[in-house]
Amino acid sequence: MAADSAAPPGDIVMTAIDWMVKLQSGAATEQEREACRRWRAEEARHELAWQRLQSLSERVSSLPSALAHGSIGDASNRHRHNRRFAVKTLCVAVGVGLLAAGGNEIMPWRTLMAGYATKAGERRRVTLADGTAVELNTATAIDAIYDEQSRLVRLHRGEVLITTAKESNRTYRPFVVHTRLGQARALGTRFQMRDSEAGMQVAVFEGAVEFQAAAASRPIRIDAGRQGLFDRRGLIGSLSPANEEAVAWTDGVIVADRMPLGELVAELDRSIPGKLRCDPAIAGLTISGVFPLDQPVRILAAIARTLPVQVDTFTPYWITLRPRAGAQG
Repeated sequence: MAADSAAPPGDIVMTAIDWMVKLQSGAATEQEREACRRWRAEEARHELAWQRLQSLSERVSSLPSALAHGSIGDASNRHRHNRRFAVKTLCVAVGVGLLAAGGNEIMPWRTLMAGYATKAGERRRVTLADGTAVELNTATAIDAIYDEQSRLVRLHRGEVLITTAKESNRTYRPFVVHTRLGQARALGTRFQMRDSEAGMQVAVFEGAVEFQAAAASRPIRIDAGRQGLFDRRGLIGSLSPANEEAVAWTDGVIVADRMPLGELVAELDRSIPGKLRCDPAIAGLTISGVFPLDQPVRILAAIARTLPVQVDTFTPYWITLRPRAGAQG
């Protein structure tokens, strides 16, 4: 049986959002409310989607007037507004938001409905049904879907460190991580996966992992002590030594050994709300140290003491590191 933490499919999520918008518009009839109750009772996945949306809605005390009294609240105008508007309005109400580009919705419903997730600056450790330990870094979302044949984790975004459990008292079930660029099959292992703009990084610290890129004909095996960066076509470049310090975030720190400042700032940017930028003129400066992730103000102060840079704080949510005024190049 699939684990309860699995996210409902997208069409079910969209239907649940439609029902919620309709019922909270202030114009729903009793017949519509009863129809929604019947839909929720049809499948466990329907009720799961509804309950997770309800939980999100409770983050705000009330819906905005656009939902309570606005144009989608009366039947005539409701027909004139498509579902995209309704979905976007609801998600603004619960602090999520959706994007639309080129006529296609980019909907983070998988992240929104994920069984396990962290926000910016948050880290979390979860133990799955078989005893597998998963460490979630900042801004990460996963689902765990277990049945009699397989153990599946879906990495929707972010970074994880996984230590797979051994199954000795039952028929072996493969452990697979699905991602947007392909899937990784663990071979009794401890490994890291990080989804970034550059690609999917896979680093193996124990055992081995086979990564099958989405558009590749065969998987690439990564043994302990090695790592690789993948896109949809396969391995980018070649395998390289795995860097254990790259998962120091599990201990709440960044370990920098002559790390380029731009790289350190990019790591910090993932862990704080808002935006932290580094001027390209100083991005190549190097810095070393052990920096506590939970104290970004102290880290920025240490950078300013160590390097010829200044920290410009426009707002607490927009910070830029620039060359220090008067510093020699």
